[in-house]
Amino acid sequence: MSFLKKLFGSKDNNNSNNQNDTNNKATLETYKKVPWMTDLRLNNLTICLNAGFRPASSLPTELERELRPPIEIAKRLNAIKALVLWLMIPEDNLESDKILEFIDKNGLKDFMDTNEMGILIETRDNEQARNAIGWKFENAWPLAWFFGYKEPEIIGEMMSSEQMQDILMNFSCPLDQSVERWIEEKETLSMETLKQKEDLFYCLHNAIRSAQLGRDTVPQGFDPMGNGGVIHERRHSLTWMLSKDVAWDETDLST
Repeated sequence: MSFLKKLFGSKDNNNSNNQNDTNNKATLETYKKVPWMTDLRLNNLTICLNAGFRPASSLPTELERELRPPIEIAKRLNAIKALVLWLMIPEDNLESDKILEFIDKNGLKDFMDTNEMGILIETRDNEQARNAIGWKFENAWPLAWFFGYKEPEIIGEMMSSEQMQDILMNFSCPLDQSVERWIEEKETLSMETLKQKEDLFYCLHNAIRSAQLGRDTVPQGFDPMGNGGVIHERRHSLTWMLSKDVAWDETDLST
């Protein structure tokens, strides 16, 4: 059974779905008995169970979360954009100086980790870096969501090329503008909306890590390493946005 069939159902798996519903109800009752359970967490656990994920009941619900300034979120998003353009667009189509000027005038190196800054020292046709850049788009999705892009999905599939292009063209700052000016026209998510989504991905991440240790905590057809890596990268951005004054590579991704 594929993950998508499990998630959306089919005529052939009605019996299985009925059994899953029974199991999910029993598991929810277990979750409800946890003394520190909150409505937000219980709603997210219900989403997880309905999708085939089984997070631990022992996860803490009172987590230190504080929204960082929107300008920092915008600069991280556009730092990723600059790195993608550096690697994926030929020099003949986009001069290096234009990308570097965009980075410098907006202070985007402050929102890159050491490895990312190293990309700008390498040649723009670095094949190894190109192969890894797709994970940066998974980071970019939640960041772009904060500024109006559609909400991140939980099924673990990597973004399509059309989605990537949409973010680069319509949900990030043009190279000839400043990031500060760009965000002036943008509506952003509420703290409550972001906390709900971050908590959901926190729960998903827990179920995935359990699956990586051999436990039956993710849907059939869901690859704990490949699909799980997608969830990990999206969770990284969501938690970072709610980790004020914490550097990107120091974000607490424990579960």
